[in-house]
Amino acid sequence: MKTISRLIRSYILAAFAIVLLVLTVNGALLVGIVIHYGSNSLQDGFFPVGKFADSFIQTENGCAPNPSLEWQKHFAWAMLLSDGGEILWSQNLPKELNHPYTVPEVAAFSRWYLKDYPVMVYRNDHGLLVAGKPKGSMTRFDFYMDNDILYALLSIFGPLLLLDLGLVLAICLLWGWQGARPLRALAEGIGLLAEGKEIHLKESGATAELAEKLNQTSRHLQKQNELIARRDITRSNWIAGVSHDIRTPLALIMGYGEQLAQQFPPSSEPRKKADAICTQSQKIKALIEDLNLTFKLQYNAQPLRKAPIQMGAWLRRCVADFCDSLEETHSVDLLIREPAGQATLEADEELLTRAMDNLLNNSVRHNPSGCDIWVAAEIVDGQFVLEVRDDGAGYPEAVLQNLSDTCSDPNAPHILGLHLVQQIVAAHGGQAVFHNHGGAVAVLHLPIVP
Repeated sequence: MKTISRLIRSYILAAFAIVLLVLTVNGALLVGIVIHYGSNSLQDGFFPVGKFADSFIQTENGCAPNPSLEWQKHFAWAMLLSDGGEILWSQNLPKELNHPYTVPEVAAFSRWYLKDYPVMVYRNDHGLLVAGKPKGSMTRFDFYMDNDILYALLSIFGPLLLLDLGLVLAICLLWGWQGARPLRALAEGIGLLAEGKEIHLKESGATAELAEKLNQTSRHLQKQNELIARRDITRSNWIAGVSHDIRTPLALIMGYGEQLAQQFPPSSEPRKKADAICTQSQKIKALIEDLNLTFKLQYNAQPLRKAPIQMGAWLRRCVADFCDSLEETHSVDLLIREPAGQATLEADEELLTRAMDNLLNNSVRHNPSGCDIWVAAEIVDGQFVLEVRDDGAGYPEAVLQNLSDTCSDPNAPHILGLHLVQQIVAAHGGQAVFHNHGGAVAVLHLPIVP
């Protein structure tokens, strides 16, 4: 991708620029320091030689410098040579240097050293003045510099190195901060995109291509979301319309079924068929109601009429009402562990009752030969935990997969009622868990009012 190569290129160029800048700064500092100390060294070393030579005067014993001149501040020793190499005058002259000099030896003074002694020479009317310093006290380049000054310069390299590191760090931080801004914008855009929100990133700079792709993705997702929303609305409206169209003929069927049932004796075959019509009609009615309710909950179209519910009393009513129509082949046991009986929930009582009825009827409907049902309630970790279990056939694996978060199979059997339970519990901020353990087990976790 061009954006990646552009970012890599920017990093390389920035690194090269930083190195070049540091080298330039270092070079400028070193040149300035060397020129400063080098010129001082010349002023302190070379120029006094001429002044020293011009101060010689003729005396009774030959010639000598002006005694008031403080030349020894600059030189350790000195001597004046004739054109023939004879020593006309000397002071503090080392023993190994106290002898006449040949013309080639005098010429060697131009190399700035005499027997490893740094020397400076100057010719005047009296002869050739040779002024020397101690061995190892000076280093010759294109200019003179005392070794002490050279060592001082070397000692500067430590602070200079720290300065370099600080400079590089400051430049890297500044460049990184500047370069991170478009990346932060991209990261924020990706976060909004993950939330399903539309983004409008600035398409400029090194990240222009990525920003353009993300903007395109955002527009595409928004179009897809609009299509999905319209599809869902259409589906919901269709289901609502079909449900409405079914209610009227279904009411007629139920009404005629009840009339037919009253016209025949209880044990007669026509009465059994009429009762079957009524029973199946009630199932169709409940199915339609569940279907409408699940779609309303899915799209937040079902308002929750929350009110404080005393859970112990509510649970006893639900079980008692259910047992009124229960056949002898089935039984229900209720166990409320305190303090669950005194717990209060802020909930929609009608919806919770609907969820409880669905769980109880599920156990009865899928165990027609009979089963025992247990309902238990307790407080666990600050939540009201309601468990409904039976000793029947249990949930089919397809149902459990459909109810899980990882799988959704619309063709799974008898999923609607259990799915509605999930939705009702989720609408109250809780969670419904289904599994098998010697039969079907449903566990509802509901938050308690503080």
